Amino acid sequence: MSQLEQEMSRDELIALRKKRTGVTVFQWSWILVFVCLILVNLQIRGNFATWPPEGVAALDKVFPTIATIGLLISALLARSGLKAMAAGEREKFFSPWLGALGLAIAFFVVMTVQFFSAQIDNQYGAIFRVMIGYHALHAVVIAYIMLRVYQTARAGGYSPRDYFPVEAGARLWYFVVAAWIMFYVVLYVL
Repeated sequence: MSQLEQEMSRDELIALRKKRTGVTVFQWSWILVFVCLILVNLQIRGNFATWPPEGVAALDKVFPTIATIGLLISALLARSGLKAMAAGEREKFFSPWLGALGLAIAFFVVMTVQFFSAQIDNQYGAIFRVMIGYHALHAVVIAYIMLRVYQTARAGGYSPRDYFPVEAGARLWYFVVAAWIMFYVVLYVL
């Protein structure tokens, strides 16, 4: 528990814990969807004697690998912004948070290209597109939340005592990163 949390009233601390629990429940419920998509992917792939199937070129790994590295960097930037806001260093929040948002946009562009470039005309191609599209949509929604957090911070809406939306935005972005790493391994490594 942080020093600030130790200074909170009982009601404030309970409210904060409820908010954090809500974000955690949201994350775990969505991770189950990601796990189900991975299982479906692996089940479909199990129907083929070899992978990739005969006549299908292996997926290009260069841009997804670069996007994954960018996504990991974006998580570090979001964390840096969160720490700055928690410490009351509002001006140090903006640059890393914007960097995370910029990398989020770059990630979305790469995922859009991947979505449309896959030339697999079977069930695997369909689940590949569902996985990429589902994750890209998720990333866009969370990036929008992060953009709203940025705008509110610019307007002076947070303080070291009240910055939960920044924490929630960062935690949701970490989830985007963790979910993508799972998809990346299944789609591009295995």
